Order: sequence, then C-alpha cells, then structure tokens
Amino acid sequence: MLFKKRQTPQNPDDIFAETRMSFGDHIEELRTHLIRAIQGLLIVLVGGMILDAVGKEMKWEYVGLGRPMMKVLTDPVESQVRDFYATRYANAKDRLNIERTPEDEAKRILDKLNDNEGKPGSLTSAERQKLRGIPREMPVIIPVEPLVPVFGPPKDPSVTEIELKMKVYPAYINYASMEGEGQLGIKQHVSSLSVQEPMVTYFKVLILCSVVISSPWIFFQIWSFVAAGLYPHERDYVYKFLGPSLGLFLTGVFVCQFIVLPGAVKALVAFNDWIDLDPDIRLNEWLKFALFLPLVFGISFQTPLVMFFLNRIGMFSWEDYWAKWRYAVIILAVFAAIITPTPDAVTMLYLFIPMFGLYIIGVLVCKYFPPAHELEDAAEAAAADQVAV
Repeated sequence: MLFKKRQTPQNPDDIFAETRMSFGDHIEELRTHLIRAIQGLLIVLVGGMILDAVGKEMKWEYVGLGRPMMKVLTDPVESQVRDFYATRYANAKDRLNIERTPEDEAKRILDKLNDNEGKPGSLTSAERQKLRGIPREMPVIIPVEPLVPVFGPPKDPSVTEIELKMKVYPAYINYASMEGEGQLGIKQHVSSLSVQEPMVTYFKVLILCSVVISSPWIFFQIWSFVAAGLYPHERDYVYKFLGPSLGLFLTGVFVCQFIVLPGAVKALVAFNDWIDLDPDIRLNEWLKFALFLPLVFGISFQTPLVMFFLNRIGMFSWEDYWAKWRYAVIILAVFAAIITPTPDAVTMLYLFIPMFGLYIIGVLVCKYFPPAHELEDAAEAAAADQVAV
C-alpha cells in the first residue's frame, strides 16, 4: 500500500471510546430525564397546593408552599407601608382638623406645638377646639344590665337597651378608627385591581417555589444526561464550582430579601410623604419586583466566582483586576442600573455597593489562590535565582 491509514490517537481519559450512541438514542435519553424532572416538579406542585389548603383550613399561617411564600414576599412592603401610615397617624394626633384653619393660624399652632413638645396645656381652649373640630351627635345604644347596680332595675322589665345621643369629635373618631385599623392589621396595603389577579399571582409564586424546591431533583436529571458526555476533568470543574456558586447565589437572595428589599421599599415609600400621596401597592407589580430582584442579586453575587474562573484559565491576573478597578466601578454601576427592575437610584446603589465589595473579594481570592501555572513559574524563578547565586 502506498498510503497507510492514519491512526487517531486515543485519549486515555476517554471513557466513551467503546460506547457511542446514535443521535436518536441521545434524544430518547434526554426525553426520559426530562419526563422524570417534570414528574418530580408536579409532585411538589400538587403537594404544595394540598398543604396550602390544609394550612388555610387549620389557620396554620406557615403551613403550605404558595401562601406562606406570598406572605414572605409581601411582608417587606406591608410592614414598611404600615409603618408609613403609623407615622402619619402619629403626626396627625396633634394636628386634628388642622386643614380647616387658615394657613397662618395653622402654622402658628404647629409652631406652638413644636415649641412646647405638643403638650395639650400649651394651647388655648379655642385652639384646641379648632383642632378637634365641631362636635356631632351620634346615636348609641347602651345595655341596661351594667347600669342596674348603680341605678336599679328599670320600671319596665322588658326594656333591655337604652338609646341615647352623644356628642363626639369627628376628628377623634376618624383618628381612633385609623389607629385601631393599623393595630389590628386588618387592612392589607397590597391590593389587587382585577378578579383574576390574585389567582394568577398565586400560581406564579407556587410554580416558582415548586421549581426551587424540586431543583435538586431537576438538576440531578439534567446532570445525569450532561455528565455522560464529559471527561472526568471536566466534571471535576463542575463539582468544584457548584458548591461556591450555590452558596453565593443563596447569599445574594437572602441579602436582598432581608436587607435590600425593606430598605429600598422604605426609601421609595418615603417619597409618597414628600409629595403628599397615599401609597397603594398593586400585588402583581410588587411581586414582579420582589421575585425578580432576589434573582438579580443571586446572579450578581457570582462576581468573585467568575473572576476566579477567568483567573484560572489565564485570561486575567489579580494585578489586572486591581489595576482596572476604576473601569470595574463604571461597568458594575452600568450593570446595576440596567439589571435592576426599577429606575430609581436607591435600588441601583443597593446592588452596586455589594457587587463592588465582591469585586474586591474576588481580587483577594485571585491573589492568594493563583492558578497552577503561576505557582510553577514562581517555583522556576526561585530555582533559577538559587542557581544564579
């Protein structure tokens, strides 16, 4: 033979050299794993709905899946709006009916209240009268039984109630009603504007929670299909980066849920008081914000891991990261401004500041855990120095 057939070198790590599958076999294998993943998701979904029904029926607030998670997601905005109105009620306590007074007199009364720390005795009777408003008659019904020990039994034994008229200050009644409403917590400050909105929102939250809870099973099924086509050293990379990536993602989610969301909502709601508006939060719009923002934080917290990976493959060194920190500030600020779901600077800063801190941590990690080739170069340089000496 004039030409010898070229032999393809065998990779000693190739564990699939003798096990080649056809394209149809790959599709069938993928279909099997996807069906198993969907089955696991449906089990969690149906189980969550059943637990929600049991928790609702038994009045167990935190038993279930979708209902407790909706409470967790709406608590930041509910608590901040409730505090907003509590502050407004407290400010209104010493300013009852202040809108009916002339502007100059209202200012004078407020100044007197501030100068004397709001003590009732610092006002004249006429000023207090204007603050309380004009008394109005209100019919009331009083049961006879509590009055018997004092006034004796009524002449007519069939009389069990007495109807009277009493004068009350409208401003006091209104204030007491608002204060009691806030203390009882019967008013929800997140509202729905359509009939189907609560149901659609509930199923959005339920499906998302089911995906999160069943994600280990879903990931296992996908990994079982993907891992079969990877070499051992490629799988090692996944195993090494999976744990830190998951930890950083969960850290970002918890930081957003328990630190960022309450602070951002408090700052945003404060603008309502600044321009004299009442906050009325819509359920669907709030949950879009409350669901998307933790996801953004979880992904953004992968910054040190991405930097470490790029350092490992030799694309950037820690010196490059440190020398270009000013460019990193601009890039991170632009990223935070684009990725946050609201156009306000408050939410953007809440994301940008942790990301820049993580960038600094990434620089330190790359410095103290350099890739293997840098360690070899350093060892060779040290050996060369010893030989030269």
